[in-house]
Amino acid sequence: MKKAILVGCGAEIGANLLIQNDPAKDGFAIQTVVTNPPSLDKHYPDLRPIDGIIARLAMAQPGIQSRIEIISDNTLNIDGREVHFFFGNLAEELPPQSGRFDIGFIATSKLDMDRNSPVARNMLELADVVLGVAEANELPSIYGCLEDLTSDEIGTIQRRVVDSGMYCLGSCQTNGMHASLRVVTEALKAVHFNASHIISVETDIVHPDTPNGVLGTRSFEGRMQDARDNLRPSFSQIAMSQEKVMPWAPLVNTVSLRAPVHAPGYQINRFIVRDSGALSLDLIRTAIDRINETHPHVVSASRSPLGSRAYAWERRCSTILSDKNHLLILRPAWLAEQNLSEIIVQSFVNNTVGYSAVVRAVARSVALGLPVATFQGIEK
Repeated sequence: MKKAILVGCGAEIGANLLIQNDPAKDGFAIQTVVTNPPSLDKHYPDLRPIDGIIARLAMAQPGIQSRIEIISDNTLNIDGREVHFFFGNLAEELPPQSGRFDIGFIATSKLDMDRNSPVARNMLELADVVLGVAEANELPSIYGCLEDLTSDEIGTIQRRVVDSGMYCLGSCQTNGMHASLRVVTEALKAVHFNASHIISVETDIVHPDTPNGVLGTRSFEGRMQDARDNLRPSFSQIAMSQEKVMPWAPLVNTVSLRAPVHAPGYQINRFIVRDSGALSLDLIRTAIDRINETHPHVVSASRSPLGSRAYAWERRCSTILSDKNHLLILRPAWLAEQNLSEIIVQSFVNNTVGYSAVVRAVARSVALGLPVATFQGIEK
């Protein structure tokens, strides 16, 4: 059994990783968590930082508190697993521990996704493989929705067993786009093409609000503006991964809105592909089903026009709407005469529960010594 350490236990990724971790299936156990202590309240003098951790877990998965037992001021029993907490800042101090960890998760800030950041430097002192849950140009990447592919499908892939080093896993929206890319690549494979036949990608995003959203404007930045009656312009890290994965196919993120809704959000990907008219909706639907059979955490199809709430607790990155109104292939004359098609894939992308399931799957492959698709970092 591999030992894992988690840095950052917010109500989104860190909390969901703790909840989802199943050592018997995953091959690793999150044994230690380093996080800043949750705020205390003078009206509840008997409550401690460890009670604040339970609050975060309960917000991530309502009802989980009935499966948690407080062992001490810094230890919880979660579904029979003991997890030890060190309340502090890893940038400033290391937790007491015996021996090294096999896997370390950084679920803090994008600023920590840098080998030279204090958090990353200290984490590399603690763990053999460090996985960062964000995007970073300079770091090599493991993208969970593409991890089983080879260079035959996407030429930039370097397939290897990962047993050391620091990798970024991409943002939730990056992985959402990659789920659609995985489907299109699978469909192209059925007609003897690969990702080199993808000419460009255009992505639109409606991003759900996150627990650090606010009521009442604190700043001009989208996350800090009042969420009420207020669609806020945002931006995504999604284009950062494209230079690693498909540098020949420019990706433009045209729309990125932050909306006051719970996860999942909504994503529209428009792929221009050189398929000579060979792709069909049935081929794309078959590709979705085939991927779902082997990688249920990546993608599934839905022909029912349900809203996002129906998929809120699915441990899956992407749910693609596969009915004829939302999954589209367009071949206007100006594309057809160039042997091009436009594939429009619309999906719900879960940036909390679903993204954590993808992170967990990558860590499982690392723990079990399975080869994964890696992508080189981009030098400054």
